Amino acid sequence: MFLDNNAEIVARELLGGILVRNIGNNELIARIVETEAYYGNDDPASRACKNGDLRKTMEMSAGTILVYGVHNNWMLNFVTGEKGKAEAVLIRAVEPLNFDSRCNGPGLLTKALEIDKSFHKRSIIKNKDLRILRKKECFDIEKSFRIGVSRDSEKPLRFYIKNNDFVSRK
Repeated sequence: MFLDNNAEIVARELLGGILVRNIGNNELIARIVETEAYYGNDDPASRACKNGDLRKTMEMSAGTILVYGVHNNWMLNFVTGEKGKAEAVLIRAVEPLNFDSRCNGPGLLTKALEIDKSFHKRSIIKNKDLRILRKKECFDIEKSFRIGVSRDSEKPLRFYIKNNDFVSRK
């Protein structure tokens, strides 16, 4: 499985991937266009800097879904890397493919896809409600520092598809 790699590598590999959300008889399909990688104690913006549930969840098996709230919005993340090492990738923006909704931010996409805390600690692997399809496309990847963090790493860990209209910030 491709999620069992370093968070930075997975953040890049998720770009262009298809996120499928099943809600009753409806299937919402969106292309992942923007991600951010997060690490453990050495990452000043990571939720793993503090002990507690979020850190423990980030240390779970690759493919574990991590959902937490920020400013009354849910943030969708996938745990990456090896078990016991805190790493995750935040899905920052998606491009709706078969529905019409604003998804150019992590809180907007979770609202549009009806993703909430009930997904927390579930696995994306063999999940009937939410899954990722890998799709090979050719596009250029841009990188920058992460958005909305007061202290960031010295390395840019935000990745997005260049010139995509659904990215949160260019």
